[in-house]
Amino acid sequence: MKYLLNLRTAVIVNRIAIGFFFFVSGIANYLNFSVPNGFYQTVITQKLQIIGPGIPPGWEGLGPLPWLIAVPYAWLLPLAEILLGALFALNYWVRWTGLLLILLTFSITLAFGLIPAGSLFPNGAESFNKNIFFMSLIWICIAYDAYEQKMSRRRSQAMADYAATASGEDM
Repeated sequence: MKYLLNLRTAVIVNRIAIGFFFFVSGIANYLNFSVPNGFYQTVITQKLQIIGPGIPPGWEGLGPLPWLIAVPYAWLLPLAEILLGALFALNYWVRWTGLLLILLTFSITLAFGLIPAGSLFPNGAESFNKNIFFMSLIWICIAYDAYEQKMSRRRSQAMADYAATASGEDM
């Protein structure tokens, strides 16, 4: 039971869950790509909300994005979600895939607003953008991976130093 309640296990489970979420999200975006009001149409026509719809009152947002940006973004975002989600879940290049996932999530936050429903109060609609929590959890995974790499280098150096001093004493 002690093993299941340690930091390493928590970070691994978190990393796998986040990677799986992005992987499935990318697949879902491609499955709903060309349906009416699907992913492609949303990216092409959506105004950037930044804060949220109707905040400040009467503000409709910026945009939509120019075609030169919106079309490649619509096609490449789901692919990036699939690839980066899989790499993140499988523990490959955690630092770089995590940073790219944070940037990707930040772009989604800018598009739909920090407060997507336009209100902080629950009213049957999403009242706060959960992407902020995703970015925080990804950052924790990146920080833990960097810490593990640093500790691994220290252990290797300590073993090399010990081996050097032990072989020097044998003479």
